[in-house]
Amino acid sequence: MSKYSHLVSTTQLNRSWIESELFPLSDKIRADEIQISLPNKSALYCLFYEPSFLTRTSFERAIELLGGRSYHTEDASQFFPVKTPNYIDDIMNILASLHINLVVIRSSHEGVIDRASDTDALPVINAGSATDHPTQALADLYTINREMGKIDNTHIAVIGRMEHRNVYALLKGLSLFKQVKVTLVPFSGQLNPELISYCENQGMEISTSKSIGEVRSADVIYLNAPRTISHTQILKSRQLFDFKIDDAFLSTLKPDSIIMDPMQRSGDFTIDSQSTRLAFYRQAENALFVRMAILHEIM
Repeated sequence: MSKYSHLVSTTQLNRSWIESELFPLSDKIRADEIQISLPNKSALYCLFYEPSFLTRTSFERAIELLGGRSYHTEDASQFFPVKTPNYIDDIMNILASLHINLVVIRSSHEGVIDRASDTDALPVINAGSATDHPTQALADLYTINREMGKIDNTHIAVIGRMEHRNVYALLKGLSLFKQVKVTLVPFSGQLNPELISYCENQGMEISTSKSIGEVRSADVIYLNAPRTISHTQILKSRQLFDFKIDDAFLSTLKPDSIIMDPMQRSGDFTIDSQSTRLAFYRQAENALFVRMAILHEIM
């Protein structure tokens, strides 16, 4: 029996479920130690109101490996317009009438994902709202745990764009663990004060710095690229964004540290290294196994 009928928020998660159920199942799937599948003809619909490459493809591949099928639209406003939050009720019931078994939604429209889950027509997974991305948070936590051997007592440095769902979700997820220190190095934006208060109330230590040098003591460096290439160029012209990750930079870090990146590729960081400490592709692979485990648990 699944613990969750919907996965719409990182804050609904608890550490016990993550460590005792999700991580072990993800490990077994990775090692091919368990053969899991979904009921015959299980169908997933990716209802994306914003473009996505990695998240959508990850879910599509996950359902396929579990023996199901996926359907999608990446510009859903052309087919399923959201004019008011309650309009999503009709969409969910239409998809249910077509025997879709689960809907993965990406939308930054306020209230849409919560409203979709409230219809209870189908299980709903949040694949990215304005301030949350729970499956990305779980994939990132799983990556940190695999790479570092723990999440407790780690120092995470977040560099780049702060006002983004990946960062919000990561911090909410990290707040479930003990003695986690987070250093923010913003190139643009800032965190919502309510999020900072939430994390600090959970025991997280959060600080902000303008110096890249502050990340040298970090166990994990988490990159979150600026919004667009033009945005990056503006930041660089103001000398606010000129950060190159090469072997020289890596040599200044802790020798066992890693660098993670959700790989939005929207005005990217300059990467000039082939070091195995760059965990980008392992992070993407981890997201596949985590999403397979989540789909199996919910469906």
